[in-house]
Amino acid sequence: MPSLLEKINNESCTLRLKNDWLKIFTCPVPSSDFLSFVGVAEIDASRDAVLALLYDIESATEWVWKTDEMRLLKELSEEDGRVVYQRVSAPWPVSDREIISRSQGFMDPATGEAYISIEGLPDFLPPDSRYVRVPRLTGAWNITPLGQERCRVVFRLHVEPGGEIPSWLANIAVIDTPYHTLCNMKEMVKREKYRTPVDAPFKESAGSVVRNYEEFISA
Repeated sequence: MPSLLEKINNESCTLRLKNDWLKIFTCPVPSSDFLSFVGVAEIDASRDAVLALLYDIESATEWVWKTDEMRLLKELSEEDGRVVYQRVSAPWPVSDREIISRSQGFMDPATGEAYISIEGLPDFLPPDSRYVRVPRLTGAWNITPLGQERCRVVFRLHVEPGGEIPSWLANIAVIDTPYHTLCNMKEMVKREKYRTPVDAPFKESAGSVVRNYEEFISA
């Protein structure tokens, strides 16, 4: 069955922001009132530095937009990835959202492109009455080396936030997440601690790396 990232029709997406290193698009999603986003960034850092940051869960509150808490729930097998809990702040009177997701890493042995898929697992933990559990989430990171100290980062995400948030309101602010997250990433990867490659279980499989973003790069 095609994933969300394969279903999105690139021709229906809208370029919302463009500068010398970053482009952000929003895209309608089949059977959803909530837009997805695609962020394409070129960053002066190695692929391994970006991966080290992505796997440093404790630092997420410093750079992932509106994230007040992130922690590892379970390290699965090399085939199945890991399960992570994330709590996202929302302005009063809207309740904070909590996200439970599974990520899996793949690597194209020919190009060195890393791919991390993200899939929501809303039923992994019992409900918490203090927060709204996000019922649906799917997305991905693609990190492609462009040189020893430069890479392209493609960040794609679609979220059904649940609760009482109207889609028109969520869609107005949808580019805030990729914009602030990627801007923060650009600065965070300069830290010395991310110069050491992460020992993460990436399955080498070119066929498992979902791309479908070439038109966004050339736009």
